[in-house]
Amino acid sequence: MFVIGATKKLQSQIDKTIEITEEYEQIPQIYQWQANIIKVNGRKCLILMNNSTALNLTLFGLESPQFENIDNVIKGSMNQLFQTLGIEESIAEQMLEASQEIVYTKTSSRQTLGLMNEVKSSIEQQTKNKEYKDIDAVTINQKNNRMIFKALEGQTPLYTFQRYFEE
Repeated sequence: MFVIGATKKLQSQIDKTIEITEEYEQIPQIYQWQANIIKVNGRKCLILMNNSTALNLTLFGLESPQFENIDNVIKGSMNQLFQTLGIEESIAEQMLEASQEIVYTKTSSRQTLGLMNEVKSSIEQQTKNKEYKDIDAVTINQKNNRMIFKALEGQTPLYTFQRYFEE
């Protein structure tokens, strides 16, 4: 099961029941995420970040049909992210299996939300002065998962994610 802490902006976009956060505290942090909506060149984008490792996924240009099917959009995009980042297949399968059930709660990790703001700044920098059609989502997602974060003891989300499964 994935537990996604949705910001108020995201809650207003999705037709999902917002569950009580405390009911899902026992779910391992690797299966807990925070999600927010930002705007890039006037289009809605979703940032999803893992509570345990800061592994992150940015989905660009989401419209109403995608928000209506947000669970499937997240699962499919997560699969693509794992392939793009070269995540070991058995790890990807384990995460995708966990994503078969997704519940939404209020946001629960201030640290993750803070790291998401750093990713947002990175996205703004990478898309500055670019037409929307020229934005390379794959490259941006790769760079954002290879950023060094002080909160991760000077490591990257990708490294931290891979190490999680080695231990």
